[in-house]
Amino acid sequence: MVNRSIHLEPDELSRLVVEAALNADEQGYWKQPRPIADDAVRHLVAFLGLLLGGDDDVDATELNVLGEVFAAATGAHPSEAQLRAAVNDSVTIADDPDAVNDFLCTTPPFLSAIIAMDQERGTRNAEQVVTALSGLALAVLAADGRAEVEEDAVFTTHLEHLRRELSARGIAVKD
Repeated sequence: MVNRSIHLEPDELSRLVVEAALNADEQGYWKQPRPIADDAVRHLVAFLGLLLGGDDDVDATELNVLGEVFAAATGAHPSEAQLRAAVNDSVTIADDPDAVNDFLCTTPPFLSAIIAMDQERGTRNAEQVVTALSGLALAVLAADGRAEVEEDAVFTTHLEHLRRELSARGIAVKD
């Protein structure tokens, strides 16, 4: 994978995540029956949906960012109703503290495949994916111009977990 900057646009960051996942699949590191791209997109939408819905107010600017991410990751351009439904699906787990914690403190399967590839090949794709997820989260957080405690908690908890996972698996993580 090409080394890329955090200063990429949300659509470019989401494509980077999906491309890394597809690369892991092509190299034989994905062992599950469902497509790895579906797993990556599902994670992107759930994570960003939690951030968008964290303040109980989803505005048009936030939805536009999610729409860019979804379109770039899947090639499909969702309607506003589809985007709002995706956010609502993500936020439903917020009603269950255990479910939220499980999501935020679990490494998604697509990323585990990328990590396995990096471990064997000495590449840094997983680190780039975590950096891209951070950039996407920051784009969503900045979209409405407000910072809420719930959004910050989702952001920091999940990304700290992913960085610890990379470190535990022997992949250097830049701060």
